[in-house]
Amino acid sequence: LSMPLSVSLQAKDSDDDDEVTVSVDRDRFMDEFFEQVEEIRGFIDKISENVEEVKRKHSAILASPNPDEKTKEELEELMSDIKKTANKVRSKLKSIEQSIEQEEGLNRSSADLRIRKTQV
Repeated sequence: LSMPLSVSLQAKDSDDDDEVTVSVDRDRFMDEFFEQVEEIRGFIDKISENVEEVKRKHSAILASPNPDEKTKEELEELMSDIKKTANKVRSKLKSIEQSIEQEEGLNRSSADLRIRKTQV
């Protein structure tokens, strides 16, 4: 997961030219994280809606003595869509987990890291 962070470098003072202050725009980083979370929630809602539709199609197929081929095809499309969306969710969650592990590897224990960890 490569999220652009805005980083600014400034010399601390003229007496000590070797020291540099690095300020990272954490708010923007958290905003991007929460955008990803909202996107994942949207995918999960879509899966939930599709599952309800699958239930309706299954009921229609089971209730009919001679099920319609169109209904069967729609059911297959829904199942395929659920699978694709679930893979997107899995991929995005893994990506977020990897970025959290990278942050932990750098021994950062910031509040935003803990927030992201509990959200995933």
